[in-house]
Amino acid sequence: MYSQKVFKNGLAVLSEEMAHVRSVSFGVLIKSGSRFETPGVEGISHFLEHMVFKGNEELSAFQISEGFDLLGASIDAFTAREYTCFYVKMVDDKLPEVMKLLSEMLLTPAFLDKEIVKEKGVVQEEIKMYQDTPDEFTFDAFLKGIYGGHSLGKPILGYESTVNSFNQKNTTEYYRKYFAPQNTIMAAAGNINKEKFYDLVEKYFGSWQNSGFSPKFEAPGYVFETEKIEKKLEQVHLCLGTEGLAFKHEDRYKLLVMNEILGGSMSSHLFQEVREKRGLCYSISSLTESHTDSGVFFVYAATDKEKLPELVKVIKEELEKIKTNITDKELERIKQQVKSGYIISMENSVNRMTRLIKQEYYHDKFLDLNGIMEEIEKLKKEDLMGFAEKLFVKDRMKLLTVGPS
Repeated sequence: MYSQKVFKNGLAVLSEEMAHVRSVSFGVLIKSGSRFETPGVEGISHFLEHMVFKGNEELSAFQISEGFDLLGASIDAFTAREYTCFYVKMVDDKLPEVMKLLSEMLLTPAFLDKEIVKEKGVVQEEIKMYQDTPDEFTFDAFLKGIYGGHSLGKPILGYESTVNSFNQKNTTEYYRKYFAPQNTIMAAAGNINKEKFYDLVEKYFGSWQNSGFSPKFEAPGYVFETEKIEKKLEQVHLCLGTEGLAFKHEDRYKLLVMNEILGGSMSSHLFQEVREKRGLCYSISSLTESHTDSGVFFVYAATDKEKLPELVKVIKEELEKIKTNITDKELERIKQQVKSGYIISMENSVNRMTRLIKQEYYHDKFLDLNGIMEEIEKLKKEDLMGFAEKLFVKDRMKLLTVGPS
């Protein structure tokens, strides 16, 4: 069972007890992501994710890293389009010490000038590495194009020019607005006692001051124009996609199952037709990305430029076929595959913690494992084919290619 508590400063905290494990996963979600960044500070959320690890007046960056290592705790962080997340996994009896160290790291970063200068160089190298990774470059270019200039299409890492402009003043100002309890969700899953856990939250995060600011959402529009980006690569990388679903949309389980049928595995329609039967590419997949009020669905593949026309043609044909070509046998196989994936993932405390945080962030209806299984099991092939008919509309598809002309 999961539980929830909201503290006086606006901090929302959730917990789920897993008595059969000896570990605890603790996560912190901050409502700070590339979606909320204004022109000129693109990438600052990701930069702040890096900077809170760089120490304060009491602790150096090395002492923070060493501290987690001495506790046997594994810490990581990432920035997404709508949030920044920090998470730690540890043995259960180390939770108090981990929470103390994490609070010192998150609540009192110093943003020292010398650390800012060094980290700007690190992030600029990260941007270059991403630009040298064709699939990631293509994904981001597709989102930028389909969202038509909306902030959801901005690169999470920012641009080299904006990263170069970061200094103690603008990073501190941004941190104080966004890194605040009313913009934060915490969750723990594992071998915990919820009351003792809430006492620890009160002890280490109860005095965190509410900044009075909450980020605002502006709904995106969509642009479906064909786009070509020339880049010196051996292959042409492509994304073909359309508008998807928001995170808590009522049809999200239809999208989940249909995505698996279309391009989620080696037995999927796209993999079998494009790679196994025709040999047009090495890998092909369909993917979804969901946000608070919107989402995208797209197919990704890479091939030789001479094979590109046939590849695009076959992908489009498969998107049409799925509107009328799902069998009962296939649906039962995919249902079992999806349900098994859920069951296996719920045995991991990190996945359970992450699920708690996301359900709270997106104000989604919380379903236990049995509830999810019921939602998946009740889907019929007619539901999925009808859903595909609404999703894949010819004049609402965007094709992006990246590679040699």
